[in-house]
Amino acid sequence: DINKDYDISVGLVGDAKLTLRMMIDEVKGILGDQGKKSSDEISQQISDINQKWMSQWQPVLDSEEVPISAYRVVGEMMKVLDLENSIVTHDAGAPRDIIMPFYPGTVPHSYVGWGKTTHLGYGIPLMTGVKIACPDKFCVNIMGDGAFGMSGLDIETSVRAKAPITTILLNNGGMATYPGGYPTARESFGTTYMTGDYAKIAEGLGAVGITVTKPGDVADALEQAKKLNSEGKTVLLDIHTNLEDRRSNF
Repeated sequence: DINKDYDISVGLVGDAKLTLRMMIDEVKGILGDQGKKSSDEISQQISDINQKWMSQWQPVLDSEEVPISAYRVVGEMMKVLDLENSIVTHDAGAPRDIIMPFYPGTVPHSYVGWGKTTHLGYGIPLMTGVKIACPDKFCVNIMGDGAFGMSGLDIETSVRAKAPITTILLNNGGMATYPGGYPTARESFGTTYMTGDYAKIAEGLGAVGITVTKPGDVADALEQAKKLNSEGKTVLLDIHTNLEDRRSNF
């Protein structure tokens, strides 16, 4: 799979543990067992790069666009969630690409990022299991409407298992990761186009469904979801978003 999705400079193929051990031994051979002391200069360089990057992206994270920018949803998550007492994961596709550069994992296991190693629709069952393992945490998965089509009925599993989670559904009516893909199937069968009232579907499965259409309502919806989860109720936020094609290279 090397170079399958991204151009890389160095490819390492091998058992992960053994390869990492060899890399650590090699670094120790270069720097010594104590490693390299932290450098204020390097820290400042990293800070400068981060500030320049965020100056470009903060307006997007605060966007007032309608339909709502998916980045605004991530921006509100970072403001509203208690990062140390929440566990967040992304689903496959666009939600993964949008949240990964920005959401801060401040403590171990507070952010479960799995890149492209898992199938579409994995977020709901994954987060249900996380809630069972960590019942005191606010457990959130962010997914698209395409992913919901794969595992949406597992909302009922969350309800039945008394494992209240919050699903943030980026409802943009299409597959944002594949805007030009499947041309024949798209033209003949509307493969990449989707419609549905997902909040109503969630209600039918025993959860609470909340529809959000305005950027200014996202934060309140997240706060409401936290409260409802604490009361034992599973929540789906059906957030009407744009077909977001902007991506960060970081």
